[in-house]
Amino acid sequence: MANLVCLGGLVWSLTKVQSPPTQALQTASPPGTVTKSRRPESRVTERVVKEAEPFHWSQIESDDYQAYVENLRSIGCPEETIRDLVKQDLDKFYEQRKAEVLNSAPPRKDYWKTGHPTTLSQPSAGTRSQLAQLDQEKNGVLNELFGAKGVAAINRPSAYSRAQSKAKSGYTMDFIPEETKAELNSVEQEFGSKLLKTMAAGTSDAEDRNEILRLREEREDRIASMLTPDQKLEYDLRKSPTAANLRLQLDGFEPSEDEFRDIFQARKQFDDQHGTVPGTTISVAEAEERRLAEQSMNEGLQNTLGEERFQDYMRQTDYDYKSIAKVAERQGLNNTVSAQVYQMKNEAEELARSIRMDGGIPVNERQQQLQQIYGETSRSIETLMGQQGAASLRAQGGGRNWLNNLGRVNPYPITKPTFQVITSGAPSP
Repeated sequence: MANLVCLGGLVWSLTKVQSPPTQALQTASPPGTVTKSRRPESRVTERVVKEAEPFHWSQIESDDYQAYVENLRSIGCPEETIRDLVKQDLDKFYEQRKAEVLNSAPPRKDYWKTGHPTTLSQPSAGTRSQLAQLDQEKNGVLNELFGAKGVAAINRPSAYSRAQSKAKSGYTMDFIPEETKAELNSVEQEFGSKLLKTMAAGTSDAEDRNEILRLREEREDRIASMLTPDQKLEYDLRKSPTAANLRLQLDGFEPSEDEFRDIFQARKQFDDQHGTVPGTTISVAEAEERRLAEQSMNEGLQNTLGEERFQDYMRQTDYDYKSIAKVAERQGLNNTVSAQVYQMKNEAEELARSIRMDGGIPVNERQQQLQQIYGETSRSIETLMGQQGAASLRAQGGGRNWLNNLGRVNPYPITKPTFQVITSGAPSP
């Protein structure tokens, strides 16, 4: 297609037409007589055609790229088309050279070597260096032919690619100046890398937990120093880990924008003060403090959302409810049954907790009371979900679940999946 565009710029010799003068034959009539007009004889036209020399692409193409570019310009070829033609030619040439480098590299047999899978799947350092040199060489040729502006135009993504990138990059942030977006991008990448490095360095301990919490706090302070309070809130609603986690956890609740903002602000304050780190443990005192803070947060949300929506929120954000709903669905039961079992669970757990915390009751008596709670709850679940449904709940988590824990004075610790999203990347325009 590019060749056709250039061919359209060629100046072809046009045919020339020469017409020698001719005279119409006339027949004389005697004076005073009327005669019929006679059709004049046809004029004879002589066409002289001058042929142009046939055009061949070889007249334009050259092994010397500088001459090739000048030839294309001389026939009026558009500059963008010239760049496309040359780049296409260079890409083909250098891809062949890259293929030769890869094909000549020794096959990798060191399957015992350790490291990240992404790194291990790449060519060797020497091969990557050779490929990089070829890229630099090609860019040097383009820069020599078209200059820095021309190379920038060549490397500029197409309109479709830019639109695709924008669609994938997240939520629009037109409330933030362009120069600030670039700074935010650098901050997110910096702290994202630090967090990933710390969290990937073996099993986390108390020191790792403190370091991760310190990095989170430092990230918050850096971003807050770059934005106004209103901008910071809008940014956090789109890019903060709290917002990203909520979008995962609230699946099924389907909040409105106002509901999401209310829940986010309550949850963000809670996360900033009592956020946990995956893979680490907290003391009993810290766990109780966190439980009370979460209870206070939920009471506030209950007033904000209203009773019906709050109960729906509590169910949809509780991993235990999702587990109950999954079993109910497999048994062909509706959400009403799931909600009833979930309410039963909450009431039984609260009663069991009060018994465990009552030091005035002997241990063996506490055990009996807890077993009674477990038995009554199991029978009620069987009534609602059937024996198979109740058995499925008891088997979840290899037996380490809320239902079996009802009958234990010292319940087994239960690890529930925790969504932790580390955001990074440039804010959308």
